[in-house]
Amino acid sequence: MPTVFIQSGYRVSFYSYDLAERIHVHVFKAGSECKEWMDDLTIAFSRGFRSHEIAEIRRIVSDRRNEIVIKWQGHERTSNQ
Repeated sequence: MPTVFIQSGYRVSFYSYDLAERIHVHVFKAGSECKEWMDDLTIAFSRGFRSHEIAEIRRIVSDRRNEIVIKWQGHERTSNQ
């Protein structure tokens, strides 16, 4: 599970086996997890996060969206070789 970055205690990652899905990240903190799609920045699911945390996650992921996409595509290229 490559970690893209850690910010404000949120670990933003993706699973290598998820590369067949559209680009997304899993965000973890203190036992909570959510999944956010990069194309429309919607939350696919959330377990344990409160609404204000989801708002912060959405802001962080939106601000660093390009970085996430580049990391995903780079991992995808190395996985397909």
